[in-house]
Amino acid sequence: MNRKKVFICGLSQESNSFNPVLSTLDHFGIRDMEASGLDPSRGAKEYFSAKNDIELLYGKDMSAYSGGPVANEVVEYFFEKNIKPLKNIPDLCGVILILHGATMSESCDDVCGHICEAVRQAVGEHVVISAAFDLHANITEKVAKNIDYICGFWEYPHIDRYNTGARAAALLYEHLSGKKMKTAHASVPMMAPAHAYTTSRGALKNLNEKAQAMIKEGIIADYSVFQVQPWLDNCFVGSAVIVTAKDSQTAIDIANELALDNFNNRQELQGEPLFSVSEVIEKALQNKSGKPIVLVDSADSIGAGSTGDSAFVLEALLPYANVLRAATAIKDAPAVRKAFEVGVGNVAGFTLGSTISSKLSKPVEVEATVRSLHDGWFYLHGPMYKGARVWTGKTAVLEIGKLLVRISEIGSNALDINYYESFGISLESCQLVAVKACTSFRAGYEPVAKEICNTNTVGAACPCILDLPYEKLPKPTYPFDEITEDDIYPAKIYR
Repeated sequence: MNRKKVFICGLSQESNSFNPVLSTLDHFGIRDMEASGLDPSRGAKEYFSAKNDIELLYGKDMSAYSGGPVANEVVEYFFEKNIKPLKNIPDLCGVILILHGATMSESCDDVCGHICEAVRQAVGEHVVISAAFDLHANITEKVAKNIDYICGFWEYPHIDRYNTGARAAALLYEHLSGKKMKTAHASVPMMAPAHAYTTSRGALKNLNEKAQAMIKEGIIADYSVFQVQPWLDNCFVGSAVIVTAKDSQTAIDIANELALDNFNNRQELQGEPLFSVSEVIEKALQNKSGKPIVLVDSADSIGAGSTGDSAFVLEALLPYANVLRAATAIKDAPAVRKAFEVGVGNVAGFTLGSTISSKLSKPVEVEATVRSLHDGWFYLHGPMYKGARVWTGKTAVLEIGKLLVRISEIGSNALDINYYESFGISLESCQLVAVKACTSFRAGYEPVAKEICNTNTVGAACPCILDLPYEKLPKPTYPFDEITEDDIYPAKIYR
């Protein structure tokens, strides 16, 4: 049997234009794709592992937490380790790319489009390319022109990451098996704050159900509705709809239909009015339920590319330290070092916050007891990434009256309840818990929370996107400008 060669590689980082700290190679986990256990790549690899006529060839898998734009060295490394080898693979049939889709560098506003174009140039027109993207990807024309099949996460929270990689692999495999299909790309010039919507209810749930019914009925083969990450300040930004079908006209018609649906959802996707921090604190003071009020500090979400070092919420909580049992978290390596020097049970003065970007927040001075010290390792409760082992660097828990402050060298995975529970902070004992995340945390917190309150806080991922200093956005872009149906970019098939 002649096995078909398929090359797989990946680059995943969600960039935030308002985070002033570049993401360098030191921020990236770099592994051989064969050894990668990340969900989309695992979904693709395991799909192909059941196909005896496929020979997988592995490049590098590069992934980093969301953050500031990536340094040029990151893109150069990716090209050296992945694009360059592609040119020397004889009889290559296909390429699978695992990308986030909302990646910027210090010199390129469309890194993923740049990668897709380079892959196409390296392999030629005859090789089929399929890619898996995050739901918050910025699917530009350059991406659509160079990729045969484009799959994005359907769900937010992102509970279908594995399945998305498998979908991308399946479309490529069917193409290689002679079932060639057409992919249409439509775009809507709009963005929405990521805290404001979910696919578990409301407009996006209805849109997903409609499109998935079309798949079940055999009308289309695949679709993706991309709600672009809103903290990208570039001239390529826009939400997109991708539809793959057996024929061009069906792909175009359904893509235009779903794009119109997405346009009609534009107001709902902006979300309900935000609570002020003081309003959430007042709710918490009255909370005797045994379940916490969740204060959503999405502005400082590392998952949305912020710095994680804001003490804005802590400062607001300090006047209530003796009457309100609350928990919050701050990324603060210097404070962690001091806590380890002070030792458990001892009291000291700490300066907390604003250690990464003084432009985004200000520090606060507190006197706190060191409650516990940890190596920072814990297992995720789920449902997202359930059972994964995570490290947040050395970690300490400080106690200020009834307030508990989790400080760590690396601020990651606040979306999981074990971010607190594994460090001795019982959520059911708290009247309020601050969570630095946008929406993905809901999968874990909704079952244990009394109420979840999207809150107006400060940071690079500010939920009030109208207040951010964008300079490059195309016009019109909703909600900055009013748009009509005529502003929808009609579906096109590029390949």
